Amino acid sequence: MENSEESCIEPYYPSIDEELVGFDDDAENITKYLVRGGKDLDVVSIVGMAGLGKTALARKIYNSPSIIDHFDVRAWCSVSQTYSRRELVLQNLKQITGDHHSNYVDLAYPEDILRRCLYGKRYLVVLDNIWDGKAWDDFQSCFPNFDRGSRILITTRDEGMASYVKGYSRPYSLRFLEDEKSWELLQKRVFQRGNSCPLELVNVGQLVAKKCKGIPSLIIMIAETLSREREASSWLKVAYDVSSYVSNKEMSMRTIQSSYDHLPDHLKPCLLYMGLFPKDYEILVSDLLKWWIAEEFVQNIDTLKLEKL
Repeated sequence: MENSEESCIEPYYPSIDEELVGFDDDAENITKYLVRGGKDLDVVSIVGMAGLGKTALARKIYNSPSIIDHFDVRAWCSVSQTYSRRELVLQNLKQITGDHHSNYVDLAYPEDILRRCLYGKRYLVVLDNIWDGKAWDDFQSCFPNFDRGSRILITTRDEGMASYVKGYSRPYSLRFLEDEKSWELLQKRVFQRGNSCPLELVNVGQLVAKKCKGIPSLIIMIAETLSREREASSWLKVAYDVSSYVSNKEMSMRTIQSSYDHLPDHLKPCLLYMGLFPKDYEILVSDLLKWWIAEEFVQNIDTLKLEKL
């Protein structure tokens, strides 16, 4: 077996949470799916709503010693809703070969090279944040089945997508954090370097953690606010109005990003166009449609019918 550390160059991972809390059992269960089972190529899916830590969990599994020792080669790529098949194939190829210096860009058929590089190897490929069946249809032919126990690990928000790509292993639904684990994560984020929570803040801190409803990303954002406040009265205010103490700008950007990600590609420029207007500016729908048509974001069609939709 090849040394995985030498044959795999680590890609950049977006930072969700440096200290993953509460998912040890999940990591163990999913790892079992990946290393056990038959020799046929299998697809394992992690499913859950945004903010639950799917990517962080997948990263923890991907970098675990048991996974590194088990697979000959590994590769990670973030798919998202807008992707370039060729670029992602090249990204996989560079990680599988461990060669970021070769000029793969000029390859006419990088998919064929990737398949040849995977021949006879037990490989693990992570497709992070995959959105629809078309993306899977684009990629699955790149990953050959040579009866070596290779695995594809997918993260997705969509249960239907997980069912679509399902292999021998059932999709793994990620749960919300329990109150105890929420409090553990909150403490780690507020009190860095192993410092413990003062006794006078424990009860109210546990209340704050409970109000975050087990969503890791929300706990992390709230922790940033609490780290600047060390008075119990201030923490109590946060506990009873969690949403207002999250940075308004950050929450707005997350909301806009989520809306943008869910739009079809041809409608994304329409949303970006809204950034031209100042805050609280009143926009007539009829005017907006005309401007979109002038920018050629949409076709010149009956605006009245569009307004009624």
